[in-house]
Amino acid sequence: MLNRGLLQCHACQSPHGFTPADDAGRAASADRLFFAVRPPPVATPGISRLAWHLRDKHRLTATPLRPECFHVTLLFAGFYGQIPPKTLEALAAAAGTVAMRRFRVGFDWVASFRRRGERPLVLRGDDGVTGLVWLRDRLVAAATGVPGGVPATRSSFTPHLTLLYDAREVREEPVEEIGWPVTEFVLIRSLFGQARHVVLRRWPLRG
Repeated sequence: MLNRGLLQCHACQSPHGFTPADDAGRAASADRLFFAVRPPPVATPGISRLAWHLRDKHRLTATPLRPECFHVTLLFAGFYGQIPPKTLEALAAAAGTVAMRRFRVGFDWVASFRRRGERPLVLRGDDGVTGLVWLRDRLVAAATGVPGGVPATRSSFTPHLTLLYDAREVREEPVEEIGWPVTEFVLIRSLFGQARHVVLRRWPLRG
């Protein structure tokens, strides 16, 4: 299992559809696929500073995620090595039908999640994350039309951006809002055991 406290990743664009691979050239069945929204480079330094500030403030020991790793997961799509290329193409086509205007997202409080002994410290929001909920609803509606293309989807969705993974819990507290204009969503392949992300496709939102 990955040491999430030391998570590192590099986002890169694949120019050849669904054929990216890691440096070893393998296609691991454990590589996770998920649709996500990522903060633009101009927003990541502020998120990183906040993560380090909260780490010191609450005497946590985990290392915050690198700025390249910050994202908001919209929908888990499955495992790369277990989805036929035709199904991936169908998912991409379905995602391309999602019609939504650009919107602004804003996170203004933090809290820890409880998950299998870990306590991910995450950015949360209230009214500021409504656009993410709408985008996710449209994406789910489109993707569920692809036979075998999306695993069972939970009805609930809690928009969040993970800052770090630690064993200690941080209670809910407000922070100065961190936000940015959402202009696209992406499909990410997370290379198992390498702590690296590859952007497979991008879909711009309407201006």
